[in-house]
Amino acid sequence: MRIKKLELIGFKSFKDRTVIQFDEGITGIVGPNGCGKSNIVDALIWVMGEMSAKHLRGSSMEDVIFAGSEGYSPMGLAEVSLTLENDGGPFPIKYAKFSEIMVTRRLHRSGESEYLINKEPSRLRDVQEIFMDTGAGAKGFSIIEQGAIGKIITAKPEERRSLIEEAAGITKFKARKRESIRKLEATDQNLVRLQDIIGELKRQLSSLERQAKKAQRYRELRDQVKDLDLWLAARKFLDFKSQLESARSEWQRASEAVAGMQTELSTMELDVQKHRLELSQKEIEVNDCQRLHFEQQNNVLTKEKQLMELQFKIEQGRQNEKRSDSAAGELKLRRELLDQEVASLRAKVEALDLEHKNLSADYAEKSTALAHLEQSINELDEAISTKRREYLALQQSQTHMMAQSEIKIHKIEEMNRRLVDVTTLTEELGKKCTEFGGRRAKIGSQLESEKQMQLQIMNDVENFAQNISIVENEVQAKYKEVENFKDELNQVISRLYGLEDLHSNFEGFEEGVRTVMFWQRSRQEQAESQLGDTVGFQPVAEVVEVPSEFELAMEAALGSRLQYLLGNDHSQALEAVQYLKGESKGRSSFLASDLYNKGVLGVDKIPSGEGVAAILKDVVSAPDQYRNQVSILLDGFAIVDSISTALKLREMHPNWSFVTTDGDTLSADGVITGGAQQGADSGVLRRRREIKELRDRKEEWQGKLSLAQIALKKKEEQLKTLRSDYENAAKRSNEKEILLAELRKDFERAENELKNVEIAYKKQEDEKNSILSVLQEENEKLLQCQNAVKEIVEKTLALETGINQSIESLQSQKRDGEVQRTLATELKVKVAAREQELEGYRRQEGTANSNLDLTIEQLSRINEEFLNNSRELTENQHILEVEKVNLERMISDAKEFEGRYAKLKDEFEQISSQIRGVEMGFSARKSVVDEQSHIMNDMQLKIDQLGLQEKFLSDQVNDKYSVLLADRANEFAYREGNADEAESTLEDLKSKMAVLGEVNVSAIQEFDDLENRHTFLTKQHEDLINSKDQLRKVIDRINRVCSKRFKETFDTVNDKFSRVFPILFGGGEAKLVLIENPEEGEMGIDIVAKPPGKKMQNVTLMSGGEKALTAVALIFSIFLVKPSPYCLLDEVDAPLDDANVARFNDLVKEMAKRSQIIVVTHNKHTMAVNNKLYGVTMEEKGVSKMVSVSLAEAQKAVIA
Repeated sequence: MRIKKLELIGFKSFKDRTVIQFDEGITGIVGPNGCGKSNIVDALIWVMGEMSAKHLRGSSMEDVIFAGSEGYSPMGLAEVSLTLENDGGPFPIKYAKFSEIMVTRRLHRSGESEYLINKEPSRLRDVQEIFMDTGAGAKGFSIIEQGAIGKIITAKPEERRSLIEEAAGITKFKARKRESIRKLEATDQNLVRLQDIIGELKRQLSSLERQAKKAQRYRELRDQVKDLDLWLAARKFLDFKSQLESARSEWQRASEAVAGMQTELSTMELDVQKHRLELSQKEIEVNDCQRLHFEQQNNVLTKEKQLMELQFKIEQGRQNEKRSDSAAGELKLRRELLDQEVASLRAKVEALDLEHKNLSADYAEKSTALAHLEQSINELDEAISTKRREYLALQQSQTHMMAQSEIKIHKIEEMNRRLVDVTTLTEELGKKCTEFGGRRAKIGSQLESEKQMQLQIMNDVENFAQNISIVENEVQAKYKEVENFKDELNQVISRLYGLEDLHSNFEGFEEGVRTVMFWQRSRQEQAESQLGDTVGFQPVAEVVEVPSEFELAMEAALGSRLQYLLGNDHSQALEAVQYLKGESKGRSSFLASDLYNKGVLGVDKIPSGEGVAAILKDVVSAPDQYRNQVSILLDGFAIVDSISTALKLREMHPNWSFVTTDGDTLSADGVITGGAQQGADSGVLRRRREIKELRDRKEEWQGKLSLAQIALKKKEEQLKTLRSDYENAAKRSNEKEILLAELRKDFERAENELKNVEIAYKKQEDEKNSILSVLQEENEKLLQCQNAVKEIVEKTLALETGINQSIESLQSQKRDGEVQRTLATELKVKVAAREQELEGYRRQEGTANSNLDLTIEQLSRINEEFLNNSRELTENQHILEVEKVNLERMISDAKEFEGRYAKLKDEFEQISSQIRGVEMGFSARKSVVDEQSHIMNDMQLKIDQLGLQEKFLSDQVNDKYSVLLADRANEFAYREGNADEAESTLEDLKSKMAVLGEVNVSAIQEFDDLENRHTFLTKQHEDLINSKDQLRKVIDRINRVCSKRFKETFDTVNDKFSRVFPILFGGGEAKLVLIENPEEGEMGIDIVAKPPGKKMQNVTLMSGGEKALTAVALIFSIFLVKPSPYCLLDEVDAPLDDANVARFNDLVKEMAKRSQIIVVTHNKHTMAVNNKLYGVTMEEKGVSKMVSVSLAEAQKAVIA
């Protein structure tokens, strides 16, 4: 089994979906601090079922969900999927048929959690079982988190034991053992509860047996009462039925009479409906006529409005004719003016065109002469340009040589400055050599001083660790003591509450006693609220105090008299008796203080001697108010050691009764009673005594628990202080380690700086000599450049004189050309002016022509509008004449509809009057029908009442006896008998039932159920004892298997550890030692090591690097015994120096031959041994991303 890939979505800093492929060999995960490397380790642990948020570096499990960043909002879900490949090695049997399995864990921000195996919903336990006993689980030895390598060394011996147990494969056995122990503890608690229940059931069975016999007699009487009651009810039921048939016949006759009259009413109602239908039709005609009349009136108004609009249009047309005639005259006048303007403009254009042609000819002649002159100027200009190029070449050569000279000068100056700088730097480097030498000496001295202080702090850490271990053991002992006290107190409280509940409900007393006591309690509560009189009774068993050794004697002597109710007033006793009779809830005996005999009893005294234990009333105590009544009940009873002693004493004291401590009695009448007491009276005295003892024990255990908790709190505070001191010392130790590491680095840095300064000093001396040599060569080159510049200056002056003479000739010809060019330009300007003037007149001529065309078009359009307007005016005048005729006809039609509407309205009123007459006749007849219906309703009411009486009687019988009276009425009705005699017999039977008092009718079933329950619980008790034995055997077997496997694995790991340790340390020795832990019950594991050149010591005294190497040696030893499918190492190499990192990497490469290795590291040497590297980056703040590089493929590419 190996890890194939890991997928993360929304887990901690991995917002986006991230897939990490893990190949065989070593896979490295690198990146800067805070980029999220360790979040990958957390994801692996989390998906394997880790439930501790603290273990995942959080305060709550919600912290694993991406919390958002500056650019992203928080996510609502975190999901991690781990794919495991079946590579032929150990694989969970349940999933052996799969080539790979994928474990998925999801957590929603709402708190909902999901586990999936191969995308199927699963339990957390299923996920944890996949990794159990493989060493590869969330808490297995194959996952070493950041900082956990040191915890292996600083862990308690019993915590180190878990590493060997995981390697031994006994984790599942221990889980089963813990489950078995929990079941065993639960079984013990169940047994205690079951024993209490069975004891209580035994006491209840005897009481229920008497109640069951009483209930049986009650059932027989109840059956006789039921038979007579049903017979009488059947006679009443049949009588109701007879009256009901008679009433129904009368109702039928009235119903037939009403039906005949209803037919007549229906005919009259049809007549009314017919007239109403005619009225509705007539109403429709009236409404239609009215609607048409209104429409005619609206049409007349509309037509009048249309005539007014036509008249308005005709008037408007006449005005338009006048406006068109005026506009046409204006346009004709404008056309004549435009014709004259066009003729004048055409004459001007012809004159300007002739002048333009003459000017153009003069301009062409001047342009030709100017062109010849410009050609001569250009030729002279070209000759000057050639000489100038020669001049420029000489100038460039001169400039170049001068520049070279300047460069040489600057270089010489730079060399001089550099010489000064080098000389100054050489002097400074000499001073630094002296300074760095002193600094190195100072750091070396400080380093030695800090090493001594670190040794002292390590001793303090060791002392604190030992003290913590001692106090932790004391805290565990105190905690167990507190838990034991709590268990004892809970058992006492549980038993006490059960007995107090029985005592409060007066269990064990007869029903009459219980009834009176409950009645008394309610009277007292009522009296407290209303300030009324109270009743005061107490059973004898509740007021006497008897030594435990005489309880059986007391119960045997008094027997049922223990349940006598003691009081002060016989009137209250009589009131209680009346209450019992009234409620029919049993009987009770009362002993009032105002009725008992205060005289001296006629019994002699028995001298104390052999065989006489005590006089009963002398050993029994009672409150002052009940002491005399109790003395009367106990007078004449002596406690003896046996019945034989009682028989001897009776001969001398015949008036005495004797009782043994075992409960056997010899009465004054000579009756011997013995055997085992199992009645309801048994146990009341013992219960009161046990309640008192339990209350005392409760206070005692509460006191012990309080003291134990105080002691535990003090020890916890002491442990807290020690742990704080230990953490502070460990923190100081870590700080010193960091300081020492920094000092070592500072020392190395100072030494390197000194070497670098010495090298730089020598280098500067060499450079100074080199500068002096180069400076001499540059001065010679500068002199050569200055001589060349003088020669070039002479040649330049001669060429410059020739160029000046040519320039003067060129300037003369250019002046002649300028004169010619000015004359040509003036002619060109005149030609252009005439062209513009000519163009202006041509544009004016075009505009005048356009205006003339537009005026002609407007005149034509106005003439056309005039004709259209005249035609429309003629048509509107014709339409006006026609519409006037139509309006007169519409007014005549409207008057005709108005007469028709008045006629229809009169006919409507006549039909309405006829309907009112018919309705009056209908109402008179309906009154008669209503009277008959009222008679019929009275009969229906009588039928309903008889039906209700019949139903009430049937329901009453059904509720009382669950018998359908209608089905069985005839069966009881034909039985002979006198109803009065039956009623008398029924009353007698009810009286007998009342004499029985309150009867628990379910006592028979309760007795059977209770007896069955007692049998069942007894069997359960036996089964629990057998289960307890089986669980103990299972635990013993698990202990033997675990012990054997642990010892074998421990010996093998210890052997491997003793071999691996010298390899890592280059010598030395180490071993694992078993340490007894009596409180835990299991052996712990300690590590004793001896690095090369040191004494054998506990690993807690080692340096940080030595601790890390020792822990690595132990983990590797476990791997040699039981290779885990994969191993995760999170910055394990952080505390190691380069030499130890090399040894560590050799071991990692060796482990990679057996297991898949995943390494989180910052060390470049560790990175070099990886087959594949994953880089974790944080390009965006708060969001981690992955990049990967295959080092094996990269090396092949480099070699190729």
